[in-house]
Amino acid sequence: MKIGTCSILESIDPIASYEAAISERSDNAEPNTSKRAKRSVAVHTTFWKPGRTLKIAMYDEDQKTIDKVKSIASKWIENANLKFEFVSGAVGDIRIKIMPSKTGTSISQLGTDALLHPPEEPTMTIGLALEHAEFEATILHEFGHVLGLHHEHQHPDANIPWDLEKVYVWYKEEFNLERARVDSDVLPLPRRKNYTYGDYDPLSIMHYDIDSRLTINNWSHPRGYTLSRKDLEVVSKIYPHGTPYIPHSLIELLNKIKAPFTGSSN
Repeated sequence: MKIGTCSILESIDPIASYEAAISERSDNAEPNTSKRAKRSVAVHTTFWKPGRTLKIAMYDEDQKTIDKVKSIASKWIENANLKFEFVSGAVGDIRIKIMPSKTGTSISQLGTDALLHPPEEPTMTIGLALEHAEFEATILHEFGHVLGLHHEHQHPDANIPWDLEKVYVWYKEEFNLERARVDSDVLPLPRRKNYTYGDYDPLSIMHYDIDSRLTINNWSHPRGYTLSRKDLEVVSKIYPHGTPYIPHSLIELLNKIKAPFTGSSN
């Protein structure tokens, strides 16, 4: 996958994003506790509740395509407490459109931000055809975003020697991306005090290939095409087994039943 062919759709309402995330999983609001396992680069506030089944709609795709995407995406959760249910139609927590384009650009919401996206729109678009040689790697990469993972090349410890002016010019010419989008999807993220960072993983599927034309001294790095060992370790820690999923609606019902006996008003 050519560098830069993935964009993360960020929520336009940070408050709504936060509220949706903590409603889904309360510890999304606790980014720096001993309970939070170290991971690579991920946004704490968009992880799904462990034990959750995500319904993944694929519109009018045929069963062959649905089965192919399911087979690829399910590699992420072989050792994680999360399930995927793939269906045809347009109703799902995650909604995928395969829309091949000249640039091959793919787009995805980050984790629980998908809950805020208009239901009539896809939460992920794949810019490559099923037959494309890099289709599998693209699906793996985009489903990393579905699980709440950010780009690994943006890890504060990556130390990639970007030639910034070349990067900005290239992205503008190739993809018509403005500087703000390059900053958010390509260049290093600031180190934040309330984040717990695992080691930088250059083998991660969430890492772009780095073109020598965009760096100082022709530095380059090839992208990975499979999930790295650390990718799988990270997801298994974010979604640990032994944690049952209790729907928010059931929690509210139990609180109402409990209220007369506890004096709770919730």
